Amino acid sequence: MPPDILAIVRDIAIIVMAVMVTVAAATLTVVVLKIFPALRRGARNFETASQLMLETSSRITGLVAMGSELGIFLWDLINRFRNRDNAEPPAEDARPQQN
Repeated sequence: MPPDILAIVRDIAIIVMAVMVTVAAATLTVVVLKIFPALRRGARNFETASQLMLETSSRITGLVAMGSELGIFLWDLINRFRNRDNAEPPAEDARPQQN
């Protein structure tokens, strides 16, 4: 692969990870804004609020995990192509010569 394509793939990996983290932060913000009024209304809504928090925290964990896994995969792919292009050809005879 040409180096410019590797740079584009690297930039896409960084953007994907940033978007995943931003979505996770926005989801957490929405949950916090929904839970505090529910907690003020009383214990009756506390179970609903805690269930919402549990579901959302699992979604946030999934988003962050997917984003980081995708980023790691793309980064590994970039490094494999870089190492393949820069690898030295194998020596004809790697054994030491005997006189």
